Amino acid sequence: MKIKYLGIVSLILLILLTAFTLSYMGNVSRVSETGARTGHSSYTLPISQRSFYIGLTPTPKNWPNSSFEDIMAAYEETGKIAEVAMVWVEKQGIGEFEVLKQNKVITALKVYGLKPVITFNFATIKIGSSGIEYVIDSPKEISGNISNPEFRSRWVKEAKDIALEFKPDYFSLGNEVNDYFYFHPQDFSSFLNLFDEAKREIKSVSPDTKVFVTLSYNHLIENSQWNMVEELDSHVDLIGLTTYPWKHYKSPEEIPADYYSRIKKYTTKPIAFTEIGWTSSPPSSEKLQSQFLIRFLEITRDLKIEMVNWLFLHEIQLKGYIEKISSPETGTIALKRTDGTEKDIYSLWLDLKELKRA
Repeated sequence: MKIKYLGIVSLILLILLTAFTLSYMGNVSRVSETGARTGHSSYTLPISQRSFYIGLTPTPKNWPNSSFEDIMAAYEETGKIAEVAMVWVEKQGIGEFEVLKQNKVITALKVYGLKPVITFNFATIKIGSSGIEYVIDSPKEISGNISNPEFRSRWVKEAKDIALEFKPDYFSLGNEVNDYFYFHPQDFSSFLNLFDEAKREIKSVSPDTKVFVTLSYNHLIENSQWNMVEELDSHVDLIGLTTYPWKHYKSPEEIPADYYSRIKKYTTKPIAFTEIGWTSSPPSSEKLQSQFLIRFLEITRDLKIEMVNWLFLHEIQLKGYIEKISSPETGTIALKRTDGTEKDIYSLWLDLKELKRA
């Protein structure tokens, strides 16, 4: 399997340790009345209107030395230039419910007018003596087996609890799950049953929540896992995708015209692009980053798209464990530099935000 990085979600976990700072917010009761500035780039968008929401992860400037003011400013700015936001916290499986209740991330997003996109994972990445492993993320007292009735019961209950408490618009029951099933194909059937059970419980308390799973589009193509999309189609409300074509193409213009549209052969469901992006560090550039967004919009025009999420608001520096399993340049997939100044893509993003949503 050609894994250059395993699960961008693991990268984001470090960033959102800052979410704990939000516990000091108290009762946030209103959104700032200051509107986002109007941006006009030198580029021409390939679309005149959009049917999808746009989103970001509200990473603060000056990471990892961000102040409380930096964090709150990031949430406020994201509320002005986006409509949805990914919810990443340091616990992404059983135990996530308590973290979400304590850190007030979802409260902060809603205060600033953003629709939260929650991810609840069943598996996690571990680095052991034999290298990187993808395993079931279960508490120590429960056997890490996707067929274990105790694990399944706890996992489904927690998914229901999250749905009941937060009534999310979007709920992903697994991020880049095709990576896990590449290593554990025998678990896929059990997962589909688990997903169906969790979805029923979620809908019983939050019927308007759209429930889905997210796949790594890079690895979907590399490992020819299209059959997984076909099997998921009848179970999910959406197909979630992460996409980082900079790993395979030197410039956005090299991305084939059918790069994204080929998925239409395998699903009838709308697509939620939960993570997209292009790096800006050498040998890439800020101009190429902007050109990727334009190319992406051009070659996805014939898809039913639910949302498009750029990875970060501000650039971040990768350290420690995250640096080991990812590419350092991933931290540059942002609209702004770490000091808060705007990159070339920022004004283009504002142009996209201003488009009328059909």
